[in-house]
Amino acid sequence: MKNKIYLILILTGTISVTGFINSQEKKKIPIPDLYNTGVDNNKMPLQGGEIDPHYLLVSSADERFPGYDSKVVYSDGFPMNCWLTNDNESKWIAPRADAGECNNPGLYVYSMSFDLTAFKPETAEVWGYWSTDNNGVDILINNKSTGFWTMHNSFMTGLYPFYIKDGFIKGMNVISFAVNNNEAPTGLRVVIRGEAEPVDVAVK
Repeated sequence: MKNKIYLILILTGTISVTGFINSQEKKKIPIPDLYNTGVDNNKMPLQGGEIDPHYLLVSSADERFPGYDSKVVYSDGFPMNCWLTNDNESKWIAPRADAGECNNPGLYVYSMSFDLTAFKPETAEVWGYWSTDNNGVDILINNKSTGFWTMHNSFMTGLYPFYIKDGFIKGMNVISFAVNNNEAPTGLRVVIRGEAEPVDVAVK
């Protein structure tokens, strides 16, 4: 009989702990101003040639295209016949919409700002996928390296995952994607999501 009582207590405790963990997880809500590349403020796809309103080209190796505008790459022709195909969720961006006309070799950095004023920054998580031409050098949060990178030919091999849970601060944050262009066209494609606990939710 004692054994049965202990078993009931253990099971009850397990259920309670599980419920507590689930309730904690449910307190996180989406960070609203994280955007995939190549979409508008309503997260609908932009047309080729339009300026991406969320990703600023903050560093460019090509004096002809110094930034800050980054352009949605035209969907037809080179290099789109080599790059992963655009879709309604995200599109390639580059210093120039006619990316097939090429940019200088060197480093290109694209940055996006997002606001954590209404969130607890220590609870923030940001994740997603990225692809680059040529290799992705790093993803930075508020100028701090996260160590994520992509292969030289990632533009044709797939989207590479990233997951970031450190380095966030109260208020405005900046996520930056550093891309090395070895030769010819260069570009960036990002699919991104994030969650954090709102400041008005009390931890029980």
